[in-house]
Amino acid sequence: MKKSFYIILTSLLAMSCSGNDDQIIENPKPVEKDVYQFQYKNYTVQNITVYKGPSGQKTDVSESYLNSYWSTYQEPAWKKISLDLKNNSLQLISGNSADIKYAVNIEKDSVFINENSGKSLVGIFNKNEASFTLKRSFRYVKKMPRENVSALTISQKTVFGMTAYQDIFGKSAFDNPSSMDATGDDILWANMDYYYKNL
Repeated sequence: MKKSFYIILTSLLAMSCSGNDDQIIENPKPVEKDVYQFQYKNYTVQNITVYKGPSGQKTDVSESYLNSYWSTYQEPAWKKISLDLKNNSLQLISGNSADIKYAVNIEKDSVFINENSGKSLVGIFNKNEASFTLKRSFRYVKKMPRENVSALTISQKTVFGMTAYQDIFGKSAFDNPSSMDATGDDILWANMDYYYKNL
């Protein structure tokens, strides 16, 4: 009787141990995120470009000069960003009625929105670091009254992406720096990067 008890016990142990041999241990591939949430971290002024009349002279300025034109440049309008890769959308979140949602196209690490009948670079998405760089540009153009036109013309706006020479001259009140021939003629543009970290 003891002998049969040990035989049954041994067979049960052998059966339970042999069941473990069939298990295959797999290293599951991490699931890629579809939605990234970012929080504002800091900013960098990429460049400030200034031209002044009456000679259309290009002038070097420091970052503090920007305060006279764009006093809120150090803080972005949006404290958080949500990037949905599955639905190709970008939401800029301020926490009030200024929240905006855009359909986006992502090419490599560049994120574009369709705006003003064209494609605009809105930022850079670094998937490896799970970070986002929002690109904003400030444009200011002032044309003093001329003999034949008595009105003062001022244009001021903030846009996504970066501004370059060809975005201002020939597309604003001035064709080139030499046409800034009145005292008080003024052009400034500044390119900013706002850095966001993953939440």
